[in-house]
Amino acid sequence: MTPKTSSSSDSSTTPDSGATDSLWQPSWLHWLVSALSGTVEIEKQTAWLKKHNEELRKINEELRKQRELRKIELRKSNEAYERKTEEIRKQNERLAELESKIDGSFYKYGIYSTPAKKPDQP
Repeated sequence: MTPKTSSSSDSSTTPDSGATDSLWQPSWLHWLVSALSGTVEIEKQTAWLKKHNEELRKINEELRKQRELRKIELRKSNEAYERKTEEIRKQNERLAELESKIDGSFYKYGIYSTPAKKPDQP
């Protein structure tokens, strides 16, 4: 007796035949490895970006604090400059007042002083 075979059973595949098919397996494995390695690489890049962004946030916060401190220092410096300028202005007014009194006293008592001649400037 000849073994019973049908043409449909020859062309059909068993469930395990696809897993061992030499043409299909490398393609599937390649896709799987590519997909997984891509995912791993993306996850690595995402983790690096998160870490890098956090570092940048810290740097930006530190720079913001430094900028605020500089603003405060500049404001204090400007206030000190304005106080000093006002003090000098008051001293100049007082000196002008005293000079006027001295000039008045000299005039009253007939003391005339000739101003020193300034040398010609080149």
